[in-house]
Amino acid sequence: MEKVAIVGGGAGGLFCAARLLQKGIKPVILEAGARVGKKILVSGNGRCNLSNKNVSAERYNAPDFVAPVLQKYAVEEVMRVWRGMGLVCRSDAEGRIFPYSNHSGSVLNVLLRATRGARIITDAPVTAITREKDGFTLEYRGGKLRAEKVILACGSRAGGGRESYFLAEKLGHGITPLRSAITYLKTNAFKGLKGVRARARASLEVGGKIFSDEGEILFRDDGVSGILAFWLSSFAARENSGGVLRLDFAPDLSKNELEEIYGGREQLLCGLLQKALADKLIAAGGLSCVKSFETDVILAEGEGQVVCGGLKLDGFEEQTLSSRLQEGLYCIGEMLDVDGECGGYNLHWAWAGALAAADDIAKSIK
Repeated sequence: MEKVAIVGGGAGGLFCAARLLQKGIKPVILEAGARVGKKILVSGNGRCNLSNKNVSAERYNAPDFVAPVLQKYAVEEVMRVWRGMGLVCRSDAEGRIFPYSNHSGSVLNVLLRATRGARIITDAPVTAITREKDGFTLEYRGGKLRAEKVILACGSRAGGGRESYFLAEKLGHGITPLRSAITYLKTNAFKGLKGVRARARASLEVGGKIFSDEGEILFRDDGVSGILAFWLSSFAARENSGGVLRLDFAPDLSKNELEEIYGGREQLLCGLLQKALADKLIAAGGLSCVKSFETDVILAEGEGQVVCGGLKLDGFEEQTLSSRLQEGLYCIGEMLDVDGECGGYNLHWAWAGALAAADDIAKSIK
């Protein structure tokens, strides 16, 4: 019988395996894909934004639940663990933390070296987990195994289907509705502006609430993307609704200042904004649209970097992420109904949860 079986060889699963090995426990990792860590390579546009100096419970949808783990495994502690594994990091002006190489391959390579002592089985999607008297039996494509402890680290629907959630559901855990988050906002208002970037103050009115911030927007033919749009999309996902997006493309200038500079000669707006965007705003209504451009938006379902929703939190212990229903079962990362803002918060939750689960298991396995 295996001591620990980790279902999923993604970010959280590999980090958890590395921690268990440090504690003298050799886990087995069951990965559905052909190789482990594939999603890490595309994280953060290939740079892997693995944490943020501004991590706090308030950056997540369930602050009371995540607080104990985030307090114990704060940014400094998680970065200390990474540095001990050989990964040096640095942060940018917005607090986002990246590997010093600025390349996600460094994160994956460090994890692969740190998990050399683990048994890794690829092309092995788990199809069933059965509770036994002394542990669990896991059935996967190509075989089955038994383990004393099981850690669900399958990621979210953003990285695949719903099958991983059903594994937990069959063990008694509930699932909240699953929706894309950290995705772009769909609208036809900016057709023809694909690839154009602009800094703006954006507000999203959704579910009777208004969320606003300032940052960069990247236009698509079918919507708006970029860090600011991603951040707003999380609120739309939590409200399970589309909304009204309002954009101020000159947040540092008042309406009077704009009128003084461009009144009667709006063709000169190309001196304020990229010409393609300026032309679009002039056609839509002129100076008034520069300060307040309004459009209805909906979430781009199926395009999210993470998922809003997941396994219900009342079935898990806040300190350890262990199941309250099945002794010896743990769940980490995106499978839980926890999602954070864009900017490294979701990966930090994966690392912190991996440490919490591994450290708790190490106390009970000799």
